[in-house]
Order: sequence, then structure tokens, then C-alpha cells
Amino acid sequence: MFTVEQLKEKMMQVKTGADFPVLAMNLKNLGVTYYETKMRDGRSCYHGENGYELLAEPNYEPMTVVDKVNLGQLKVDIENHQQGKSDYFEISRQCADNGIEKWAVCLSSMTCTYVDKAGNKVWVENIPDASIQKPTFTVEQLKIAHSKVKSGADFPSYIREIKTLGVTHYETYVNDGHIDYHGGDNYTARVPAKYVPLVIADTAKVEEFKAELIAHQQGKTDFLTFIKMCATTGIEKWEICMDKMTCTYFDKAGNEILVEQIPQ
Repeated sequence: MFTVEQLKEKMMQVKTGADFPVLAMNLKNLGVTYYETKMRDGRSCYHGENGYELLAEPNYEPMTVVDKVNLGQLKVDIENHQQGKSDYFEISRQCADNGIEKWAVCLSSMTCTYVDKAGNKVWVENIPDASIQKPTFTVEQLKIAHSKVKSGADFPSYIREIKTLGVTHYETYVNDGHIDYHGGDNYTARVPAKYVPLVIADTAKVEEFKAELIAHQQGKTDFLTFIKMCATTGIEKWEICMDKMTCTYFDKAGNEILVEQIPQ
């Protein structure tokens, strides 16, 4: 189940309200089903399945929540926040000034509900689907996500994370490790080469590759060891398709050597 450290890591990636849809998907992927954040001090309570509950520490010094709700100004402030014009602390202060005691986020219905001091639901808004937003992922975001992959056992969680960023498919090239990430509207971000170029064997050693791949997926080898193995067994690149959740490996002639389903 999710931990405080995992929640902090996801929250640190949020700079403005424009990042919120991706945050919601990331939290949902961790197993969070619902959470509440109180404006008074930024304290949040996260809920998961089977009654699991985790209380996070306050995020700032206590502030006063006014008694009277100003719904019109709240909507203006929220819209500006979603356009990236305010940070987390500023929108929290604005909510408090507009009479909002807390917001409650339901990740099953993907809604955010604003609640006043009397416990009344002031406004309910739908959280946009991050997977269909115009892609805004950056090379830096992709590098951070990839840095968490220590072995093949980490691969499924990595795929889930970059999918929430808007990646639809990508290709990894074994010779130097550069990766081309693609999103909607022909958007592409290239992560540059990571190591000194390797020589790719002309002939694929299919059975040896499959055996070493299984070992890597079981966490027995790190990423660089896996890359070197791909080169010596004749694998030129692999392609990931987010829609089909498949990983396809190719040799130098462009032949499909193996197509795998990615665990979800």
C-alpha cells in the first residue's frame, strides 16, 4: 500500500493547478481512492482499499478560514490556478479567504469537492483526464521517471507513470540508449544518449535473449547490464505502445523478435 514517502514524491512534482490531473492519476495508480485536504494547515488524509488510511503532516503554518463563502471569486481563483498562475500555497490561501474549509478528491469518480466550514458542498468539479490532455511532458520529467528503474521489476510502474504524463508510445535504441517519446498531435521529446555506443550483433540470439530478459524482469540484473545483453544478443531497439500495453523487441534488420504484454 502507498506510503508517506511515495505521496511526498508525487506532491513534489506539482507546481501549479496545471499539474493536478497528472497528480490525480499518479495517486490513483498508487492505490489512493479518496483524500481530503484542510485549508487551515494543509494537512491531508489519504484513503485506500480495505479501510487503509494515512494522515500526512501539515504543509504550512495555520491560517484562518473565513465564515462566508465567496463562490464567484473561488471559481476565478481555481481557474487561474488550473492555468498555472498560482502555486499550491497560494490557492490554499485563496480557498481559505473564500470560505472553503477543505477539498475532497474522489479518484473513483475523478471529482474534487469544495466544502465550507458548515460542511456544505459548495462546488463539485470534474478532474480532467490526464491521458487525453495535450501532452506537456518534458525531457526532465522523463529522466526523473526513468531514474527510478533499477531492474525489470520496476518497469510496469514506470510505464504507468509516463502514461499519465501523456506518452502514447516510445522507442529505446540499444546502441547509445537514446529514447524517443511520443504524445498526441505529433509531439515528441528525445532523451539523449546515456552511454558510449555499443556494437549490436548482426544475428539475433533469440533464446539467449529471452532467458536473460526473464532474469532482468525478476530483478536479477540492472538496466545497464540488460542493455549490454541486448547488444550482444542482436537486439537493436524496443518499442512500447501504451494503448496495447505491449513491448516489442527488434533486431538490426527490423524483424520482430518478441512481443510482450506489459503487466498492469
